[in-house]
Amino acid sequence: MIKPTIPSNRAKLGIALLFASVFNASSLPAQETAPELPFEVIVPAATEDHAAAYDVAAARAAWLEAFASQDLDQMMSFYVDDIFSYDLMAAPTDAGLEMAFEGEAIWRQNWVTFFGMFADDLVISIEDLTVYQKGDLATVYGLTRLEGTIEGGLYVDMWVRETNLLQRIDGRWLVLHDHVSVPFDFATGQALMGLGPVGN
Repeated sequence: MIKPTIPSNRAKLGIALLFASVFNASSLPAQETAPELPFEVIVPAATEDHAAAYDVAAARAAWLEAFASQDLDQMMSFYVDDIFSYDLMAAPTDAGLEMAFEGEAIWRQNWVTFFGMFADDLVISIEDLTVYQKGDLATVYGLTRLEGTIEGGLYVDMWVRETNLLQRIDGRWLVLHDHVSVPFDFATGQALMGLGPVGN
């Protein structure tokens, strides 16, 4: 039975490092770059190796390509086997809906369910991916746009906040932790799905 509520030690460490890296580097100036990628990349001064940061960004771009073709095996190759994720959707388990996804099997099934909800016009894009990197760990965050028609006719066009923690394993940058969310209004309890980047 899958119990996604308790993250593995590696996931706990990764999540702690993710927040520590963002907190410690948030006040530092960022350098904006434009490599041959489908999104702008921001490399803060706190990043140790800019070439490694571009490799991280390239891995995210390759994941986007796999998503666009809905190549599930290729998509899953960008995650560690014990991936720990907070997604927009709840994780269905034998005990009911849970807050988090833990492990390749339930995370893969989440994508099967997700793709099954949409017609053929599904597309996502990333706005200004920010990459913090030190050693074999990297944190990336940005705004991701989701567009597509849900089976039944409802058209969705929304922006979400996305953060990933990656580890370089055997030369490849793999996602240890994935977090996708939207802000919500405490007064009404409603998700603010109409928000997007400034100017959009």
